[in-house]
Amino acid sequence: MELLNGFPFELDDFDPEEDEITSEVLRPELGAADRTIARRASLQILYELDSTDHDIGDVLAVHFAERPEAYAARQIIRRIVRGVMANRAALDAILADYAPEWPIDQVAVVDRNILRMAVYEHLLQKRKTPVPVIINEAVHLAQLFGADHSHSFVHGVLGAITAEPKQKFEIAIDEVDSL
Repeated sequence: MELLNGFPFELDDFDPEEDEITSEVLRPELGAADRTIARRASLQILYELDSTDHDIGDVLAVHFAERPEAYAARQIIRRIVRGVMANRAALDAILADYAPEWPIDQVAVVDRNILRMAVYEHLLQKRKTPVPVIINEAVHLAQLFGADHSHSFVHGVLGAITAEPKQKFEIAIDEVDSL
């Protein structure tokens, strides 16, 4: 037990003669708070990518270097950002169908990226997030970062899209995936 002296915490259930010490890094399951952080960070990254001609890899690298506290959420951030960017044309086509009075290039940058993220999560992401969670998170982001009535616009568009059966969107998704 001399080997364990000097540790700043008790190792109650550890027996060095029976238990093995490894250098394996264990990553805990990400919780809802981590996913909320990931969505917020993804929105910031997508905003930059939509407003500039910066490279996606460079933007992700800078973001991760500046925010080490988001380490647990990096995988989710990468998946959302890369997924939205890879499928942006299909996402924009869907949004144009459900908000025809607002051409996608005239929708505020924050709003359109919130909508892109939410539609990506709903239709394209392999991990199935419940629809109410997707809508609530998107509306919350719109309340935090959008204009005064952004949350109503986001809620209305997402409500219309999520009310449709997913099969209706298969063609647009398949066309983009095959590229």
